[in-house]
Amino acid sequence: MTLVLKLQENMEILAVLVGLFCVLQSNGIEVEALENGCQIFQSHTVMLQENQAYRTSFHFQPPKNWLNGPMWYKGVYHLFYQYNPYGALFGDVMIWAHSVSHDLINWIHLNHALCPTEPYDINSCWSGSATTLPGKGPVILYTGIDANHCQVQNMALPKNLSDPLLEEWIKFAQNPIMTPPDGVEGNNFRDPTTAWLSHDGKWSVIIGGWSNNQGMAILYRSEDFVNWTKNQDPLYSTERTGMWECPDFYPVSVNSTDGVDTSVLNEGVKHVMKAGFNSHDYYMIGTYVPEMEKYIPDNDFTGTSMDLRYDHGKFYASKTFFDSVKNRRILWGWVNESDSREDDMEKGWSGLQSIPRHIWLDRSGKQLVQWPIEEISKLHGKKVSFLHKKIDSGSIFEVQGITASQADVEVVFELPELQEAEFLNPTSVDPQLLCTDANASIKGRLGPFGLLTLATKDLTEQTAIFFRIFKGLKGYLVLMCSDPSRSTLRDEVDKTTYGAFIDIDPRRENISLRSLIDHSIVESFGGEGRTCITNRVYPKLAIHEEAHLNERRRLAEEPISHWTCTTLLTWKPPMEISVIWVVGFCVLLVAHGAQASHESSRNLQETDQPYRTGYHFQPPKNWMNDPNGPMYYKGVYHLFYQYNPYGAVWGNIIWAHSVSFDLVNWVHIDHAIYPTQPSDINGCWSGSTTILPGEKPAILYTGIDTKNHQVQNLAVPKNLSDPLLREWIKSPYNPLMTPIDGIDPDLYRDPTTAWQGPDKIWRVIVGSQIDGHGRAILYRSKDFVNWTRIDSPLHSSGKTEMWECPDFFPVSTRSSNGVDTSSQDKYTKHVLKASFNHHDYYILGSYKPANDNFSVETNFMDSGMDLRYDYGKFYASKTFFDRAMNRRILWGWINESDSESDDIKKGWSGLQSIPRTILLSKTGKQLVQWPIKEIEKLRFKNLSFHNKKLKSGSVLEVPGITASQADVEVSFELPNLEDAEILDPSWTDPQLLCSQKKASVRGKLGPFGLLAFATKNLTEQTAIYFRIFRGNHNYIVLMCSDQSRSSVREELDKTTYGAFIDMDPRHENITLRSLIDHSIVESFGGEGRACITARVYPKLAIHEQAYLFAFNNGTSNVKISRLNAWSMKNAQIVSTKNRRKPQL
Repeated sequence: MTLVLKLQENMEILAVLVGLFCVLQSNGIEVEALENGCQIFQSHTVMLQENQAYRTSFHFQPPKNWLNGPMWYKGVYHLFYQYNPYGALFGDVMIWAHSVSHDLINWIHLNHALCPTEPYDINSCWSGSATTLPGKGPVILYTGIDANHCQVQNMALPKNLSDPLLEEWIKFAQNPIMTPPDGVEGNNFRDPTTAWLSHDGKWSVIIGGWSNNQGMAILYRSEDFVNWTKNQDPLYSTERTGMWECPDFYPVSVNSTDGVDTSVLNEGVKHVMKAGFNSHDYYMIGTYVPEMEKYIPDNDFTGTSMDLRYDHGKFYASKTFFDSVKNRRILWGWVNESDSREDDMEKGWSGLQSIPRHIWLDRSGKQLVQWPIEEISKLHGKKVSFLHKKIDSGSIFEVQGITASQADVEVVFELPELQEAEFLNPTSVDPQLLCTDANASIKGRLGPFGLLTLATKDLTEQTAIFFRIFKGLKGYLVLMCSDPSRSTLRDEVDKTTYGAFIDIDPRRENISLRSLIDHSIVESFGGEGRTCITNRVYPKLAIHEEAHLNERRRLAEEPISHWTCTTLLTWKPPMEISVIWVVGFCVLLVAHGAQASHESSRNLQETDQPYRTGYHFQPPKNWMNDPNGPMYYKGVYHLFYQYNPYGAVWGNIIWAHSVSFDLVNWVHIDHAIYPTQPSDINGCWSGSTTILPGEKPAILYTGIDTKNHQVQNLAVPKNLSDPLLREWIKSPYNPLMTPIDGIDPDLYRDPTTAWQGPDKIWRVIVGSQIDGHGRAILYRSKDFVNWTRIDSPLHSSGKTEMWECPDFFPVSTRSSNGVDTSSQDKYTKHVLKASFNHHDYYILGSYKPANDNFSVETNFMDSGMDLRYDYGKFYASKTFFDRAMNRRILWGWINESDSESDDIKKGWSGLQSIPRTILLSKTGKQLVQWPIKEIEKLRFKNLSFHNKKLKSGSVLEVPGITASQADVEVSFELPNLEDAEILDPSWTDPQLLCSQKKASVRGKLGPFGLLAFATKNLTEQTAIYFRIFRGNHNYIVLMCSDQSRSSVREELDKTTYGAFIDMDPRHENITLRSLIDHSIVESFGGEGRACITARVYPKLAIHEQAYLFAFNNGTSNVKISRLNAWSMKNAQIVSTKNRRKPQL
């Protein structure tokens, strides 16, 4: 097989960080399971800190075994790293482990990506990088150790590009694609870099090597990324280094701190060449000449301590990648242990990653600058600060009020008496040796001053990060040191002192230090990141609460003027523990015997599935209805929903469960709640989630018991440290609420999200119908387990049927932000929603928690203008407060409009609306909805019109987009409002009016709007349009969705929907936004004041045969003031196969 990859311009390069191996040996520890040559990653609870004093809390590391070694793809950061699945030492069989994150801080471990399985990598899969090819997705180049123990370069590609997690990789059939060239031994040829696209359209990549006593970057070039040719000369070589490991080559901007793509070649960049040797990562800055394929450094490697390094401490085998989302380059490095092999085996793990660092070129152009990524500040808790703190010579000042073993500290020192600095001996050119000889215990003049981290109260143990100031021939020199010589009473630990000079002038700027302290690691950034030193330490006494943090000044006995610490900032708790959880995310449900799969629901054949949506949420098959308990928890959005695992019709109902980082791309994980106990043995019906104090989610749901009665039950997560909340435990006290005292057991369901009053008592309502009144039965509880029914319902109505899926929540009267469900103040109104008559109705009112009185403004069905969320296909909805974005989100179930036999034939039924933000309108009389901002990430191929006249009777095609999967926004201007026809006073029902005055019926001002899912000749069309009428003293805007001609098929429900919009067309244009997705049109009129959703099933207007038009069938002209239309990409909704089905 020959693989040909077509290349395009403007490609994006993504790098995979894989830390290089360390030459250790396997200890032969057995693992539980192997699949396809890889150990299956099973869930491990993070080890207790009491037993693991040195395990970090906010640095990345796997739960056990040996580690060293990102990439951004479709909303997810990926970290691949070298891993030994068999033990805590370097092994004979190294693999590529794989973890994913949304923020580079909280991580989820997936199953392994690459494992030794083929002759070209049978003895290990070593380091490499990834490059994203235009239209082809990421491609990995990695070093394999073949059957002859020779290092060769191989390629792997994702099995399924629609899987945002990229969980399964396929090795290229023609591997290896590069073998050791002449003159390079088979054990000195490894670690391919991220490739870049050169000026001639060819790809270039370098591989670390050693030949003829020269370390080198061996250059290969390719036109198709498959067939690689070695360049005659290396890109760079030198006799002053050893073998180059984990090389890196990338551009940096000379004018900005922003990062640039790896393939950028212009006068505004310099290039960085990095190589790992002598246990450190060295780099050069220089000029890349692509025409000659030469790299010309500003200063060559010298093989001395004066060479530039990323980090002057424990930091190796690093890799950078360009983060296109935040326009920055990110650096990761492997931080090895400093204790013994025996210690590693006893701990059960070895190695961790540095905090990801933003890296850019210093303003001087002479060096790089690094700083921890901004996301780390999300872990900051309470801030403790001191300003202008004067510290006497020889004194120690304790920084109190923080957990010193886990902290982020920033300090700035001011030195008013620089002339007192001692002279630097001209022979003292090695900063590490100078720090070792003049460690923190040696008094000086200006220094040592700095921080004593991980220190005991009596300073028996301490790790000092400090500065000394010297006077040189041409100015002052600043020395930065990290001294672990007294870090522990243990003798067998490596306590090397590290040091570096900082390129700053203390006459012109203060001396700054930032240290990230995390149990057994201290990462320090001096001079605003111009010098970095990382150290691993293992205190015996200064652990957990016994660790202290001090600021120290130790000077000579001569009287020296005081200096001032101008700023000292620390954070408490001090740092929250980042979530690093080992799971089979999505499909790797090992504990349940699930088999890995990466099929997507989007992979169904279009010809067989013309009505399956591209960016709406739906499971891959079977029946789905109500959204249940949507919530945001620890960085992850959760959607539970009613689901039949056995077919495409209603029945056997359970709670299915999917998770997302962005509410657009989803991963289906195993089912959350299914019938197992007497209180739900005949079905697990709808309910809600509530976040209890201490960040503890709880589900209240309706169970169908052994008598087929509806009862209310409780479930809680099995493991709160699992951000995916994959397993739920039912309360032994179930059922908590039962249908007694006149409640019909068939009409008692769907508990809401609970809220807490000022009295700290919880409230919840359950939908019911009693004595012909739909009602919200109110319960109270102090402990969320024992619930008492209140005599009076929260609200009831004699004009409605049974209330299904009630919802009760506050909305702000003065802000577009959402508020928590328990918020109750003078700036909120409350919304009560109930589902009946196939629609979701709501009312607004004032809620008083003291007596649980809800006083409504207008009751259900009391006027012809009943408020609904949506006037089309939209039911059983649920809202939740999204704390991450400070908004309230609305989900709704969109049922089918075809027959049950059609559903069985399709193999699925039902989908969810696009999540909508929901808030109170400026008038305070209704709610307003709008699709969440995140959906706009799927837009591409924009087409726009401005000030386009739409003459009477005209149809205007909107070309150049995929009309079957689109997002359209249009604004209409009405220059001739006086032409509007008079509204008959009997026309009070907008749906009936739209049914009588369809899009084909000419009017004066209208119908005008959009024709979606239309054939070229308009035989099929779904019209979303407006008509303007004149009332006694105002104008009335009618919005309609007309499905009467949506399909030539006869057996479909083609109901026409309509709504009046509360707006004045004299003062604002009429706007429409429609989300079009194969068999659904969600339309938002008047900036979201009226919403209509329709399900349609065109027979002809499908895929490329679907067209989109703007039209005006009125006698008066209208003007399109603006129209913007986009094609929409597919959302990534990853499904599984062989998912565990509950035993019913």
